[in-house]
Amino acid sequence: MTAGDRFMKKIEDYYTGEGFHVAWDGEGSKRQLEITLKSSSGHFVKAVLLARGNDIVIRDEWGREQIIKATRGNLQLIKSWSKEQRSKEQSWSKER
Repeated sequence: MTAGDRFMKKIEDYYTGEGFHVAWDGEGSKRQLEITLKSSSGHFVKAVLLARGNDIVIRDEWGREQIIKATRGNLQLIKSWSKEQRSKEQSWSKER
């Protein structure tokens, strides 16, 4: 198991524990993790992560990609997406 694989497993465990929709798609080296998030506009968007050795490729619905290293700092960055999501939901519910 590569550092990228361990990184992806930690992301899956975290987002599943937070109650987000998480799904694996594909097999073998084509396997990717899909996380469904709600954007600031209220639409649901999908973040797709896949491991390439020790690198992680983050892809959005429009095909844009960003390559990051499987580091503790980047793990915290990806986990912070859920915190941003939660704060947006709370501020929106307060406005109603």
